[in-house]
Amino acid sequence: MASSSSSATPEFDVYLSCAEDTRKGLVSHLYSSLSQRGITTYTRDDKLEKRDSSPDYEFPDQWKYTIDAKVAVVVVSRSYLASAWCLNELQTILNLLDIGRLLVLPIFYEVDPSNVKNQTGEVEEPFRKLGEKYPEKDHAWRMALIDVSNLFPQDLHNLSGEAELVEAITKRVEVFRYSDKPSNQRETYPLTTKFSGLVGLDRQMLALYKLLDLNSNEEVRLIGICGPGGVGKTTLARLAYEDLSKNFHAHVFVDNAKNIYQQDPGESYSQETFTSGMIQRWSHKKTRGQSVSTGVIKSTVGHRKGLLVIDCVDSMEQLKDIADIVGWCGSGSRVILITQDKNLLDKFGVKHVYEVSSLRYDEALQLFSQSAFEEKNPPTSFESLSLRAIQVASFLPLTLKIIGSTLQGKDEEGWEKELQKLEGDQEKTITEIMKKCYAGGNEEDQILSYILS
Repeated sequence: MASSSSSATPEFDVYLSCAEDTRKGLVSHLYSSLSQRGITTYTRDDKLEKRDSSPDYEFPDQWKYTIDAKVAVVVVSRSYLASAWCLNELQTILNLLDIGRLLVLPIFYEVDPSNVKNQTGEVEEPFRKLGEKYPEKDHAWRMALIDVSNLFPQDLHNLSGEAELVEAITKRVEVFRYSDKPSNQRETYPLTTKFSGLVGLDRQMLALYKLLDLNSNEEVRLIGICGPGGVGKTTLARLAYEDLSKNFHAHVFVDNAKNIYQQDPGESYSQETFTSGMIQRWSHKKTRGQSVSTGVIKSTVGHRKGLLVIDCVDSMEQLKDIADIVGWCGSGSRVILITQDKNLLDKFGVKHVYEVSSLRYDEALQLFSQSAFEEKNPPTSFESLSLRAIQVASFLPLTLKIIGSTLQGKDEEGWEKELQKLEGDQEKTITEIMKKCYAGGNEEDQILSYILS
């Protein structure tokens, strides 16, 4: 077996990582296709004379860290997600990717990549059962599935038929074989210390940064952020804005698209004053809601590499004004549009869209626990009550923080009383809690400060 050191030349071009349900079908056809192109390929069975068929998740010593290829094609299927062996192998593959020893091409076979990423839908039950059997591995496996889902090339998503898929994978592998850094490999972006500890946001920031493609200066790229109210769209965009502004010649954050108006002839504004206003908005000063003309925004970002973020986009009329502004942006600019209506982004032709979903179970529980107990996990006696609370909150960050803060310091009897109220009339009770939390201040400012606290 070849050495696993980073300087060693791999013996094979491709390693196929798969479960039994794809081995005789897709993987067999892919093996043949790659071999016909002169691409040396192997599977686990080729290297292990004896493979333990038990569900034991530990690797044999001679197998660990010995993936002897330049490219790993990971065929993720339902059986793959129900196999401890496969998921441990996936961890090893991603570790080798991180240290530059391996390139990775994930293929999602008869499973939805978003369901794999969130462990929902058709993959929820098999993965849940496996996690119950090996609880000490559950979190690490979830993280691996998120990582491999973020690598998924979207151009392979809608292919019809196995033959078309095999041909597309073969062509992609041919590119991988001669590439030092294929376009879909994981990239890291340094997040400021202030933001990196926020539950779930590190994962979301990395996904957003991948869409931003900060390494390219050849285009003005439009990026959409969409999702239901309270899911954290604005928080994500503000954190990205704060973190990235220094990389642009000009930067503007418009807190509500309704505040943009067409400039009257002869009207003029100081670019310096406007930029200061944008910074004040981030600092929660009383400039929120001020109107701004298209002319002022153009003068700020016009013909320069700029970062423009526009929140609360809700109509095509607003997008027409935004299109006029975008035309003035210089090469390398990034324009981020935030909306609850994904259809608007589609109609506007935004190709790069990040849909912010509610937190995963483990993230929601951690965020709630931090608010309710100032700990990452709830005390044992409050575990079942905490599960009820995050269900009531629908895994939404703001609601989790509000409910957790409301329950903080109460005993189990007090928790039971509050949860019964929430479960009985959820919408009304949460509205009353929010009124109490933000009484006496600007609600929008208070909400953002509360999330960042």
